[in-house]
Amino acid sequence: MTIKYNFGQIEALRADLASSTAAMNSNLADLKSFLAPLVSDWTGGAAEAYQVQQRRWDEAAQGLNQVLESIGRAVGTGNEQMADAERAAMNQWAG
Repeated sequence: MTIKYNFGQIEALRADLASSTAAMNSNLADLKSFLAPLVSDWTGGAAEAYQVQQRRWDEAAQGLNQVLESIGRAVGTGNEQMADAERAAMNQWAG
């Protein structure tokens, strides 16, 4: 059985995940900024219903961020641990 790791590609994946997460958060912040003037003057039942949905959306986005950060940490840690194991095996064979 052969196991191969491309540590550079795995690190690039982790970096891409972090970059995509940041871009998503930036887009959500831009959307909220765009809507802020409309929402600030909005009153009534529809406005209240919107606020409820916005809170749910914010909570879902926060949960997604936590999951993505956890995945990023796991990918980074796994990559580091395999690189350490590779170095240890190489040192064992080097004498």
